[in-house]
Amino acid sequence: MFRKVWMVASIIVPFGALAAPNSQLAQLRQQVAALQVDHALNLTQPQAQSLLPLLQNAQTQIQAFKAQRAAAEPALATALTQAVTDLQATGTISATTAQAVNAARPSFASLRAELKSTWQQARQILTADQLQALKNVSLGVPPPASATPENPRRAGFAHRFRVMHTILSSAFISLVQARAG
Repeated sequence: MFRKVWMVASIIVPFGALAAPNSQLAQLRQQVAALQVDHALNLTQPQAQSLLPLLQNAQTQIQAFKAQRAAAEPALATALTQAVTDLQATGTISATTAQAVNAARPSFASLRAELKSTWQQARQILTADQLQALKNVSLGVPPPASATPENPRRAGFAHRFRVMHTILSSAFISLVQARAG
């Protein structure tokens, strides 16, 4: 019996370890991506000096939104609990509960507008070649050559999201700071 428990545990534990996030690995992946974007853009010192305050401001706005979202979690949990209660009791969510859920959610619209404005300003700083390089930059460590198709197709939105996430990361901003000198 004891042996069976150990066998099951030895099978399950490695899967649990795989599921656990590793912040060091995430940081290293972010650093790899930041370096790839940095090399693709190859910013000049004046470009880096102009771009740096925009990136720092955007990063501050994102951090403020995350803090706002974290602060709203208790109210959102209460409202969602009421939605569950409504559904269990009547099969529908009441209008007041829906209003409470929507009121508890922080609005992403203002952050999106600010980031869009920041991106428009950044586009004015970058050259056409640099903008094209952003579209074509490969992020992360590529798979072995035998596993890579001849013409890999990039997922448009997913690729743009990863590039923007990388550009607004602390790893990339520190590289821009170094270039700004």
